[in-house]
Amino acid sequence: ITHLKMAHTTSVQLDLMERYPEHVYAHSQASQYEWLEEQHPQLLERVKKAVKKGQWEAVGSMWVEADCNLTGSEALVRQFLYGRRWFQQKLGVTTDDMWLPDVFGYSAALPQILDKFGIKYFLTQKLSWNQYNKIPHHTFWWEGIDGSRVWTHFPPADTYIASMDAKEITESVSKFKEHGRSEHSIMLYGWGDGGGGPTEFHLERARRARTSPCMPEIRKRKKAIDFFQDAYEESHDLCTWKGELYFELHRGTFTSQAATKQENRICEFLLRDAELLSCFREDYPAKYPAKDLESAWKLVLLNQFHDIIPGSSVKEVYDDAARDYRKVHKMVEPIIQDSLKQIGSKLDTTGMDHPVVLFHNSVLPSQAEIEWTGDEPPKSLLAPEEILPVQLVEQDGKKRLIFETPNAALGAPCVADLSDEEPLNGSRLKVSSRKLENGEFSVKFDTNGNITSICTLEDDPIEFVKPGELANALQLFNDQPLFWDAWDIEIYSLEEPNNLVKADSVDVVEKGPVRSAIEVVRTFGKSTIRQRISLGPTPGIRFDTWVDWHEDNKMLKVAFPMNVNTLRATFEIQFGSVERPTHDNTSWDMAKFEVPCQKWFDMSEGGHGAAILNTGKYGCDVKDGVMRLTLLRSPKAPDPTCDMGEHHFSYVLLPHYDQVQHSDVVAAAYAINAPVRVAKVKSGKGADGMIPPLCAVSSRSVVIESVKKAEDSSHVLVRLYECHNTRGRAELSCAMPIRGAWLADLNETPIEEIEVDEGMITFDYKPFEIITLLLKV
Repeated sequence: ITHLKMAHTTSVQLDLMERYPEHVYAHSQASQYEWLEEQHPQLLERVKKAVKKGQWEAVGSMWVEADCNLTGSEALVRQFLYGRRWFQQKLGVTTDDMWLPDVFGYSAALPQILDKFGIKYFLTQKLSWNQYNKIPHHTFWWEGIDGSRVWTHFPPADTYIASMDAKEITESVSKFKEHGRSEHSIMLYGWGDGGGGPTEFHLERARRARTSPCMPEIRKRKKAIDFFQDAYEESHDLCTWKGELYFELHRGTFTSQAATKQENRICEFLLRDAELLSCFREDYPAKYPAKDLESAWKLVLLNQFHDIIPGSSVKEVYDDAARDYRKVHKMVEPIIQDSLKQIGSKLDTTGMDHPVVLFHNSVLPSQAEIEWTGDEPPKSLLAPEEILPVQLVEQDGKKRLIFETPNAALGAPCVADLSDEEPLNGSRLKVSSRKLENGEFSVKFDTNGNITSICTLEDDPIEFVKPGELANALQLFNDQPLFWDAWDIEIYSLEEPNNLVKADSVDVVEKGPVRSAIEVVRTFGKSTIRQRISLGPTPGIRFDTWVDWHEDNKMLKVAFPMNVNTLRATFEIQFGSVERPTHDNTSWDMAKFEVPCQKWFDMSEGGHGAAILNTGKYGCDVKDGVMRLTLLRSPKAPDPTCDMGEHHFSYVLLPHYDQVQHSDVVAAAYAINAPVRVAKVKSGKGADGMIPPLCAVSSRSVVIESVKKAEDSSHVLVRLYECHNTRGRAELSCAMPIRGAWLADLNETPIEEIEVDEGMITFDYKPFEIITLLLKV
């Protein structure tokens, strides 16, 4: 239907251009132009002619008008990379704006992303809908977490579907907050939300308004870019807004349609691994699967549209999204397997009975899994310079072997053999129905499986749970928004939690040597929750959760009251983090009663803290020492079946020493989201014993976000960012020696050459800086 809407809208607007020569139509989203190219090529040719005549303007720079809270770091870059390239290659235009009238909040990472793409202008209207506090500007500088700024405009009419009546026009001018600093504002008119754009009705009103007495001056402009350029050049002494542009509404979009959000995260990491491994095959770059990877990326990007991934669409949309994610898996998983097997074929597997190639795109070990169908499970994994215990886990009729990621597999494919050899070291794990221990932490439970204590095992122990409180407390809330079910959570919904403290059963289900776990089953209403709480290879305390969810207008959260004193908590966003208040001192603080995060959020005091890591949950809150992750909702509109049925997800509580920037929180969040990739290989003689990490950086404050083939050359592109708000110098090395290196912008255009020393490079980094490197290897 959306494809047909694009064709219909295009036809209508092209017809209006012939009858109204002054009419210029602005249209965003390169993906929709690609639909025209594939399904209605004659219409696209007419669009191209209208572009040349100056009556059709491509705006926005992005593949779709994407949600900016849930979209991952590299995916947000790809939205602009693929969008701008399509406009440049197919329409011959370079877009210089980010045009997002209807998106539900804006990450503080965006100003730097825009700056490094050379995008100068940002337009939105949505924040005029704020529930409690209004942004005090219409034209201003927006500054991100790294200090980058972008010129920003909010249309003062407070709508992106203006009718062009006299009252609307005059109020737009009178409400403009930057009088004296700027004399230009823009009005967006026409039928929006798929309505087809401007009609004769709007264009006739615009004609009359230009010549009517007592009306503001309405300039007859050719393009939106003319407005941006004039307003940018003529504005002066503008105020600056620093940090995120948080939207005080539609907070439910961080949680609704959980399966789509989870698949988005899975596919982002699937593509991360596929691109990296494809760069280090022997047949690179000739066999690099660029077209397949781009096609898969575009499916992921499409479903990051701001009414798909937020969960605010009808059921049919999510049926389509599930189909798209299946396509992504079908395209990308064979690429990973093929690359692993090819790289692993160079390694020596002589004498191995069950050789496998393992790869973990992480710098920190976590839990690895292999499906097992045999009778007698092996006792150990013989990895390079390590013998690791292996444990058989049975659940829901399935068997799998679990073990810790071998050190050799961190960032590098390595071969290992499943063996009956006894591991050398005994397990430190202890388990009973009331306690789990791993040599570092002791986790204590009450008779209903609620956590009463998380304490370090040392002479001067630290207790992480607030005294007298229960951690991992599952809470059920009545969730009935005033207006828009799938979109909103109201503050009153959080006033009276139903604490699900009573358990149906608490059982010890795993006893080392790799992992120990208890399982807790709770039933309530028409739903069931089964949790396996474990200590093992995963950093921190792991909660594998199965929910059969059949509630109406309810919301499920999990609460951790922590023994931590702080006025602010830290939340991961794309390419960095932001701090938010843990109190309600002001209306601005109170409004953030539900906020988004990416893979983690943390609460720290001077000597210790705790983080909650997730594998596909985005909504959370931290107030008065209590950290809560939002697990599920059950809105009834626009999809009455939203999230009904079975869910399987994991989250982790990571207690740590020191503050978050001195901990392993960031690395651990990547470790649990990047699954260990496994490929079975044949035993035989190989050339190499071990492979060094495919791509490694020396600083723990710098994260390798993506490694891919450059779009227009055979160079390997490495995208990194500083994650702890620090500055310094780091070395980058690759499994293949670096023979040339260049610092580049996000368009992948080289900026300056970097000296190569003995196959490695050294580069400087600044707080929260995104760094893009082009390498000749």
